[in-house]
Amino acid sequence: MTEMKILPVERAIEWIRAWAELDWPITWETAYATRDKLGWTPNPDDGRFFTTELSANGQEDGSISQFEGEASGVNIPLSSVIPEGQENDRTAPTTWEAYNAYVEAVSRTYGQGKKRTGRHGTIQVDWTLPNGVTLNIGALPGLVEAIIESPALTEINARELYYIEKYGEDYVDD
Repeated sequence: MTEMKILPVERAIEWIRAWAELDWPITWETAYATRDKLGWTPNPDDGRFFTTELSANGQEDGSISQFEGEASGVNIPLSSVIPEGQENDRTAPTTWEAYNAYVEAVSRTYGQGKKRTGRHGTIQVDWTLPNGVTLNIGALPGLVEAIIESPALTEINARELYYIEKYGEDYVDD
């Protein structure tokens, strides 16, 4: 059985703020410098992927996203990833306890977010920050993560949501 590791709340806030409070848009050099400043280890073949102190067996657990060739955000683990089927009786309570602690700390920093339920049983809270960045803290049993998206992606997602609300789910082309 794999034991779930949880990032301390203070460290999680440090990681989140390091990305969320950048002056977007950012260059790849800024993205890589931010990754390195936080002590994450890049994949030698593709620096967009990295390992953190939460990584199990050296497996990549985070990534810098790109949109139209530019750095557009980051996916940050806040817990180690428990492989499907290896959850135990402590995994779900540990996940929700950590998730709630992160949401509370982020809310103290950025104000109340918008809570919603995602696909596959995920729960999440989203914040749109004054600089246009979207921050999402999400969880499902065995995983807690933060996703930070650039103002450009925030705008695209807002437009998509507008059309979904106006025209319904059929608007989205799967």
